[in-house]
Amino acid sequence: MDTSVHRLLDEAFAGLAMTPDVQDLKEEIRANLLDRVAELTASGVEPDDAARRAVDELGDVRALVEEASGPTTAGAAPTAPSAAELMAHNRVPRKPSYVAVVVLISIVLAASVVGTVFAAVGLADRDIGLGLPTGVALVAGAALGWVVGASLAQETTTNHPMPAGRSALFGIGWGLVLVGCLLAVVHLFGAQYMWFAVDGLALVAGVVLLSYLAATTTNRKKQWAVAEARRHVEAGNRFEEDPTAAARFGIYTIVVWAVTAAAFLAVGFTVNWLWALLPVLLGFASQMLILAQMLFGADRR
Repeated sequence: MDTSVHRLLDEAFAGLAMTPDVQDLKEEIRANLLDRVAELTASGVEPDDAARRAVDELGDVRALVEEASGPTTAGAAPTAPSAAELMAHNRVPRKPSYVAVVVLISIVLAASVVGTVFAAVGLADRDIGLGLPTGVALVAGAALGWVVGASLAQETTTNHPMPAGRSALFGIGWGLVLVGCLLAVVHLFGAQYMWFAVDGLALVAGVVLLSYLAATTTNRKKQWAVAEARRHVEAGNRFEEDPTAAARFGIYTIVVWAVTAAAFLAVGFTVNWLWALLPVLLGFASQMLILAQMLFGADRR
C-alpha cells in the first residue's frame, strides 16, 4: 500500500521544480494520502485501488503547488484564490434524500427529548408507568446516534467521508450520552435511586467511547483544505506530532474512567445515587484538563 502511494505521488509531482516549499508540500500530501488510504482500506477497499482513489481525489497537483507557493514557471504570480472562492469551487452539494431524512429524524429527536420530560412528569404523578418515558428516551438516543453517524459518513467540501464503522461508533457514543442523561431525568422524577447506576454506566460508556474516538481520529481534510490551512498559523496537533502523547492520553483515559466508575458505584451504594453523579462530573472535568494538557501543554519530548 505504501509503495503504491509513493509511486503514484512521485508520478503526480513529475516535472515540477522541487523547491524546498514544494518538497514540504509533497511530504505533507504524502502523510495525508497514507491516512486516506488507511481509511479506505479499513472500509474494505483493496490497497492498490485505495491508493489510486486517494491520488485521484487529490486533484491537480500543479494547482495545489501554485496555490501554496506560487507558479512553478516563469511569469507573474497569479492572485491566490480566497478561502471563500476555494470553498465555492470545491463545494459538495447535499443529497436531497439525505437532507430530507435528517430533517425528519431531527424532528423525531426533538419530540423525543420533550416527550421524555413530559413522560417523566407523568411518572412522578403516577399517571403512567416507567416503561413509556424509558422507551421515549431510547428513541431520542437512537435518533441522535443516527444523525451523528449519518452526518460524519457524508463527504463535505473540506473533509473526506468518515468510514461507516467509525461514524457508527461516534453515533453510538453520543446516543449513550443522551440516553444516560435523559434516563437520569426520568428516574429523578419517579424511580428508585439504584437506577442511577444504569444511567451513570451509560453516560460513562458513551464518554469513554467518544474520548477513544477523539484520540484516534486521523486527518480527513482534503488536500485543497490542507494547502489553505498552511497559510494560517494554528496550534499543532500533539497527537499527530507525538504518537507517544496519544498513547499516554489513552492510558490516562482508561485510568480516569475506571476510577470514576468505581467511585460512582461506591458513592451510589453507600451514600446516595444523586451524589453518585458528582464523581462522573469530576471525572469529565479531569478528562478535559488532561486533554488540554496533552494538546497544548509543554512538549516534553
